[in-house]
Parts: sequence; structure tokens; C-alpha cells
Amino acid sequence: MAIFKNSPYGGFNFNVVVEGSEPTAFSTVVVPTVEIDVVEYRDGNDRTSQPRQVVGLTKYTNLVLKRGVASSPALWEWFEQVRQGTLDRRGIIVTLLNEEQQPVVVWTLRRCLPIKYVGPTLSAAESDVAIEEMELAVEGLDIEQIG
Repeated sequence: MAIFKNSPYGGFNFNVVVEGSEPTAFSTVVVPTVEIDVVEYRDGNDRTSQPRQVVGLTKYTNLVLKRGVASSPALWEWFEQVRQGTLDRRGIIVTLLNEEQQPVVVWTLRRCLPIKYVGPTLSAAESDVAIEEMELAVEGLDIEQIG
């Protein structure tokens, strides 16, 4: 039985698992937006001049993963494989955790493909962590509310 909570969960407590890889730590995850197109349609013999609203294609924005540069090359190796022509789509699971480290929402992203890599901005005048970013095309999204 689900326990309902009046206050929202913090967005800082999550984990990410890329299919075929060990769980990886990220500082930021931007879960895709899902949008359904509406197509206007009208039969030629309709008595009204107003079109019907018909459901069209479902579109997903890209998944964005950001993390501090570390000695874990698995994401770059995946990107490099795709860049060299190997079509390697993978599932990615993003899990939001509660205060007790228990899953409360799970986003399952299907058939993800790395399409963009952004390297860190390096500056000797600052002490910020070097952050790299990977953007992935997504073909499907399921959301499971656990708690």
C-alpha cells in the first residue's frame, strides 16, 4: 500500500543505472519532456467547419546527464562506439530516493543513444569541479510511482 506524503521529495537524492554499466554518480539529470502532437483533421463531408483534434506522434526531448570528470570512461566509450558506427541503444533507469534511501519514483528510459558530449570548462582562476555532460536521444519513457 502506497504511503502518501504531503511534502515533495528533494531532487538531490537519486541514482542512475545505464544498461550494461555499473551504477554511475551524476550531479544533474534532466529527465526528458514528453509531448504529444495534436493533428487537426476534418472530413470533406463534415457539416461543421471546425476540425477534430486527433492524437499524433509522441516526442521526447533528450536526456541530459552531468557529472564531475572522473576516471570512469564507460560513457565516453559508449559514445565513441556510436560515433564509429555501432548502433548501441541502451536502457537507462533514473530512481528518485526518499530520506531513507528507498525508491519513490522510477523513470525507465528506453532505447537511449548518446548523441552529444560536452567537455568541461577549465579555468585556473576558479576552484569549481570539472563537469562533463552527455546528451542522449530517447525513444520511450515509463514512470513508476513507488511511494
